Amino acid sequence: MKRIVLLLSPLVILLSPIIDAFQGVYIDPRSDAGYAVIACVAIIGLALGMIATFCYKRGAVGNVVTAGTLAVTLFLFGDLSYGVFWRLADHIGMEGAAALAFAGLVVLILILFKLMAAVPRMMAAFAVALLGSTVLDRGLITEASAEEPAPAVIYIVTDEMIGISGIDTRLPHGAEAKAALSRVFQKHGFRLHSKAFSRHILTQVSVPAALNMDYSYNFPGDRSHYAYPGEVTKFKELSLFNLWHRQGLSVNVFQSAHLDFCKTEALVDCHTFASFDGSRFIQRQRTEGGPYRDVPPASASLADVKALVEGNRQSLAMAAVGLVASNLLETKETALQEWHPRSYDQLAFPYWLGQFQNMILDKGRGNAFFAHFLFPHSPSVYNKDCKPTNRWVERSYLTEVRGLAGQELDEARVKEYGFYFAQTLCLAKQLDKFFNVVLSDKRFQDATIVVHGDHGSRISAGRNVETMSPRDYVDNYSALYAVRKPGVATGTDYKLHSVQWLNASLFRGNVSEVAPTVVGSMQGKSDDPAVYAPITDPDHVAIVPMHDFDASH
Repeated sequence: MKRIVLLLSPLVILLSPIIDAFQGVYIDPRSDAGYAVIACVAIIGLALGMIATFCYKRGAVGNVVTAGTLAVTLFLFGDLSYGVFWRLADHIGMEGAAALAFAGLVVLILILFKLMAAVPRMMAAFAVALLGSTVLDRGLITEASAEEPAPAVIYIVTDEMIGISGIDTRLPHGAEAKAALSRVFQKHGFRLHSKAFSRHILTQVSVPAALNMDYSYNFPGDRSHYAYPGEVTKFKELSLFNLWHRQGLSVNVFQSAHLDFCKTEALVDCHTFASFDGSRFIQRQRTEGGPYRDVPPASASLADVKALVEGNRQSLAMAAVGLVASNLLETKETALQEWHPRSYDQLAFPYWLGQFQNMILDKGRGNAFFAHFLFPHSPSVYNKDCKPTNRWVERSYLTEVRGLAGQELDEARVKEYGFYFAQTLCLAKQLDKFFNVVLSDKRFQDATIVVHGDHGSRISAGRNVETMSPRDYVDNYSALYAVRKPGVATGTDYKLHSVQWLNASLFRGNVSEVAPTVVGSMQGKSDDPAVYAPITDPDHVAIVPMHDFDASH
């Protein structure tokens, strides 16, 4: 019996992080990539188990080999789960990481050798606990703490989510998407600002302006003075984080790797999830396969392998598995190919929203939780039932990017909005599930919850003043804004306000302290309905009136 336990324990231990990886990247285990990766890990686990079984109680040398085999199993598990080797290498270099890993293995081998009689039972218990923790839904853990700190704040940016009045109900899935979003927010007691709009068309300007409650006219267009220069935009001043700190809240940031909200002057607990920049993949499609084609199934399967490799934090063990799996799939170009983001940002949104939910439930009151999700941001990779597709298509700025005009522009707009609204329906389903769990916990029934878009869908002719029609202003700037807070009446507000002004109105305290760049006072004065619109000259930006709108008419 002990030999059977030793045979199977490495397999179960190594499969646990793979099961978690499949959940995280939303890859079908029954796909070619799934079978390949599982087969590789199963072979490795069974091979280690056979070595441990064969050598168990065969004298001192055999016991050392058994202990060494099981120590390697545990090291591989840590490497698969947490990227132990690469994390060490980042801090002390490859040679130092190798030396430290070797020393750790020696110590672990000695410990297991001393406990050899109990090792099979220990490994079995460890394997069962790991497998159980992999499938356990921590979202079910909602027991409230005996202490009652300050009410929580939950703040979610849904990237590229157009506002309710910006949804054209004449387009495919438009009426359905508008009704679904309205229904979700009404069900959970939100006040929905139907005609909210963003001052800015770019995320790296819109979001910091909202977090600084800056709705002024002295904001520098596409160049945010709140940001540090660099390849990845990092924000140095986010007044709302400072305000939450002054209110006694700990600030928790949940973000992609595209924009960094953690380098701000305010102290935050930072969580950055795996992200993929698909721009190079889209460019490859343009040059090799014609403009904006869908991803063929074979390429999607290969991308699944790459996703599992990179989705496991560049684990050394996972890289080896990916290399073997790639060879099984008859490709020799794993390291050279540009892959589509099968597992990142948009496709992983349901998983990352679930992880954000778990963090909220784990930490409870006394915390402010900020999350930025690239959803329903392009590409539209989900249908309305949240079933993934292989579609990876750039949909923004149809004239400026694709060169479309006239009837071709109108037809492309209708088509892309159909896919966009289908993904919006998926967003509504995911938010409904999220609110059901979080608001069923009594710790969060008095929480302030904000959900807003950073700008519109951008399914428009373009973003420059010279290109945009009146319809394009709605497509580019209309933005979702919904708030749930004690004392804020539920229902729908049809006033024309910017997201930045709505945030200042909701959170401001004393505006002159919170956002000194804001022009004027909040008292009895709303922001003028205007937006910053780029012009063809990249050094200039125009301030253009944002007229009242209802896209369905």
